[in-house]
Amino acid sequence: MMFPPGARSRLLPMSLPFRFFGAAVVFQVAAWALLFAFSNELIAFEGGLGPIFASLHLVTLGVLAMTAVGATLQLLPVATRQPVRSLAAVKLLWWLLVPGVAVFAGGAAAYAPQAMGWGAMLAVVALALYALLFAANLRGARGMKLVVAHGWAALACLVALAATGLALAARFEHGLALDHAAFRAAHLVLATYGFMGLLAVGLSNFLLPMLAVAPAPSERMAYVVLAAAVAGISTAALGFAVPGAVLGLAAAVLHAVMLERSLRARLRPALGSGFALVRVSWVCLIASLAMALLLALGFAPPRAALLFGLLLVPGWLLTFLLGVLQRIVPFLASVHASTASRGTPLISALTPGPLLAVHQGLHVAALAALLGAALLGEPWLARAGAAAGLAGAAAFAVFFVFVLVKVRNHGIQPPHQPATA
Repeated sequence: MMFPPGARSRLLPMSLPFRFFGAAVVFQVAAWALLFAFSNELIAFEGGLGPIFASLHLVTLGVLAMTAVGATLQLLPVATRQPVRSLAAVKLLWWLLVPGVAVFAGGAAAYAPQAMGWGAMLAVVALALYALLFAANLRGARGMKLVVAHGWAALACLVALAATGLALAARFEHGLALDHAAFRAAHLVLATYGFMGLLAVGLSNFLLPMLAVAPAPSERMAYVVLAAAVAGISTAALGFAVPGAVLGLAAAVLHAVMLERSLRARLRPALGSGFALVRVSWVCLIASLAMALLLALGFAPPRAALLFGLLLVPGWLLTFLLGVLQRIVPFLASVHASTASRGTPLISALTPGPLLAVHQGLHVAALAALLGAALLGEPWLARAGAAAGLAGAAAFAVFFVFVLVKVRNHGIQPPHQPATA
């Protein structure tokens, strides 16, 4: 598994993408810890400020968006054959986004709209800077037109979700008159299925086959998926939930089937726990859209909105991200640590299989317990799920530190031990 010739020269220094990944690791632990501390509030959660809202945004902004920024700024130059225009801008972006997420989530947890507003402003400025870097890279792209098309669509959703997010923050802080339910629904669709979802789908088309040493999926069918997804996102964001859900469901099923066929033709015999999580995420994606359709038609079960949110955020997006990061973090670390004098560390040596298997089991158990809590209305299941999620996040943090330590020590000979008689 390797990048195309010349791609390494377009990579960022390792410290830049890995600081985004590291922040995401910390925010994931914080999100699960907050959910565990206030798990009794999950069953009755229907939106509004408070610890559950804060935990949700620690995942969406602190984990998902943080990782999306770091991963795309690292991987997109490989796809587009264009380097990132400014390393100083990438550093500034991190220094804006990390405190922005922390202040926003802290304000939301403490029912302090003014503090939340300051955090939202920092996050929006950071994402605006990211959008400029992203657009500059897409504008000069010289390859992988499919990935570029997904990038432009995701960028449009990012602009729209920032606008709706600021409007919602202004409503909380200043009492701005707006249709709260409509803006909240549009913001959710644009953030999840739009910005983060389109990035996940677009990068999957070249990243998953690369990691599995498999043929790329049909480009024509991938464009069909993109067109259906964009139509569904636009329709749902404008308030037409039923056609939006139908279009999204069709796109999701086609996307999963298309990539599954690609992976079955792989040359790599074993895919590992990361790909198992990716497949779980596809199931959750399809289930979330089916639940959205039931909600729109008025046939949903009790606490359907909570079920939908759990399937969408921790179920699809977080599970997909964790599965991919299990493979990408050791891969990128190996590429960056490779030198003529010290050689290239083996990816297998940077991938602690038993630890990642534990993480996979804990994360899937957390999902199952949280979904069970929503279905049955049992607070103890919510607490058990949050506990499993927190333990899984801690295991993932240990994995991340393990990779950093192994890379730092790569090629360093242990001190000579004198022979003992």
